[in-house]
Amino acid sequence: MNEGQYPGGPQYPNQGGYPQQQGYSNPQQSQQGYWAQQGGQPQMQQPQGYWSQQGRQPQMQQPQGYWAQQGGQSQGYPHQQGYPQQPAQPGYWAQPNGQSQKSSSGLIIGIVIGAIVLVLLVGLAITYPAFVRYRELAKEAANGGLTQYYFENHKWEGLNDTALIIPESGNKFTWYRDRSNTGGDYYSGSYKLYLGEDAVDYLVDESEVSAFVDEDYVESLEEPEYGATKENFVCLVLTNEKEVFYGQEKEYKKGEQVTTTLYGFYVNDKDGNKLTLVKYKNPYEFNLVPKDK
Repeated sequence: MNEGQYPGGPQYPNQGGYPQQQGYSNPQQSQQGYWAQQGGQPQMQQPQGYWSQQGRQPQMQQPQGYWAQQGGQSQGYPHQQGYPQQPAQPGYWAQPNGQSQKSSSGLIIGIVIGAIVLVLLVGLAITYPAFVRYRELAKEAANGGLTQYYFENHKWEGLNDTALIIPESGNKFTWYRDRSNTGGDYYSGSYKLYLGEDAVDYLVDESEVSAFVDEDYVESLEEPEYGATKENFVCLVLTNEKEVFYGQEKEYKKGEQVTTTLYGFYVNDKDGNKLTLVKYKNPYEFNLVPKDK
């Protein structure tokens, strides 16, 4: 491979017992608050305000404000003297059978709301993928046809060399030296992709060559007749974290990693959609075309 045909270098980028209760073991001793035993039979204390026993038969006290019993029979139910009579409440119930109109209305409203929510969720599930794709197409149009989504979902083959770049999830990449031998030499690491004005700003303000370039320099690279304009300017920033070179594997620690910025344009010409990228002070062009993964 010729010098400069790979970013980063001449040939390759550098990149116990049971408790007894008081009075329980002695049946003659009464337990306060529980019951008093006489001859082994429990004798109930007379609960105050509940009933008093005469001849072992409970005699109900007459609850005040509830109903009065005569001979054990209730009088006047449900219209009893002293029983609080509820007036008919408009909007709650007025039916003789006691069914609630308000409850029925609430149930109907709940069913209607649930049906509306279900329709909205189904509609969203159907239309969301189409919306995402529409949004990506809009971005592609704004950036000369290239987006992060599009870049990541394709592999990129070299037109004038045997290179193969495969972007991976999490902004990772692998750059194979020979796409016909993916078991051979390669670089891998992380990448960042900048498009349009963001790419210009990165190159002139943040890149490793920012001291040597400015916006006038970017304008000098434009060739509008070929579609190479600032709107589709691209910076592909590669940080090499691992390499395999002639079968020898090496991992770069932090501080040893090499970052290379390739920049250029995403155009459509006789070769179709194409990334044409260069490295600063290197005349070699990396012409990469997208292929389906």
